[in-house]
Amino acid sequence: MLPQSLLLALGAASTAAASVIPRQNGTTCTNPVVRKEWRELTDAEKAEYLRAAVCVRNLPKQKYSQIEAVTTRMDDLVYTHFSLNLDIHFVANFLPWHRWFLHLHENLLRDECGFKGVQPYWDWSIEADSRTMPESPIWDAATGFGGNGVKTGNPTPGFQRCVVDGPFANTNLTLAMGWPDMNTVGNRLHCFTREFNSAEGHDPVTGEIIIGDMQVSAYSSAVMRTIDNFDTYRRMSEMLEGLPHAQIHSVIFGDMGPATSPNEPLFFLHHANVDRAWARWQGRNATRLADYAGFIDRDETIRASITDEMPVMELADTKPVVQDYMDTMAGPLCYTYSKMTL
Repeated sequence: MLPQSLLLALGAASTAAASVIPRQNGTTCTNPVVRKEWRELTDAEKAEYLRAAVCVRNLPKQKYSQIEAVTTRMDDLVYTHFSLNLDIHFVANFLPWHRWFLHLHENLLRDECGFKGVQPYWDWSIEADSRTMPESPIWDAATGFGGNGVKTGNPTPGFQRCVVDGPFANTNLTLAMGWPDMNTVGNRLHCFTREFNSAEGHDPVTGEIIIGDMQVSAYSSAVMRTIDNFDTYRRMSEMLEGLPHAQIHSVIFGDMGPATSPNEPLFFLHHANVDRAWARWQGRNATRLADYAGFIDRDETIRASITDEMPVMELADTKPVVQDYMDTMAGPLCYTYSKMTL
């Protein structure tokens, strides 16, 4: 169930004044890389990102030696995200933790797969406003991530809606939703899956999943403007996570649906857009690089602090601190986004 404050969110936005942001700790990057929207990339830039994304899914794991289901380098990330599900979703650190996770993934692409570009983002509000999500160029087989899963007729569990085009076609994965025992239920071979839907069930005549417009009203530019206008971190974060963020996971579904969602290559473009929304919100008021509040647990018993360490399990040698990931232009980060307006 979503937090009560989220249920009241749409009717309670207030406008924040725009201003120049001072750096949080005085250390400012001087030459930030620019994260571009997928459609802004050249075909060569798209191909380079897709090459690196395929590469990391073919490298052997480096972590979790005792976990049989973890087999690839990407599985290291998937398993971490999955296992920390309750510690990084619908709690205060949702945004800084995923900012750290994106940064780690981008560095991994560069360091281990020779990636020469910059992490792109996917502005799904464009599809929402034009009501064209099922036809988005992001699904293109040649210059995108491939399309919807295809009904295979294969009776084997996990092989019903396989993606059969694009750079990730016919990929088999080992990590699937099976919390808390990843070595049994979670260690399930399955094809890379998508199940586009509008949460309307199946057509009574054909039996096919109803795709519709994929619930575009939940991630439109109007929704994003409402989120921009919240005046506290907690209300903004809960709305951003609970509506557009969650809905994109749900309407693509398949491997994008459960906590093993980094199995879906679009996870990182999706979360880059979520991160962009946070950065845009931060840019509307000079105090917001230090605006952080909420709880570290879903039971809301322990208040969050900007000095909190964030959990990473084996994925990193040291635990990142929230305050080091509040500013995209300071500390370990040095990037901006090509478009910071709606």
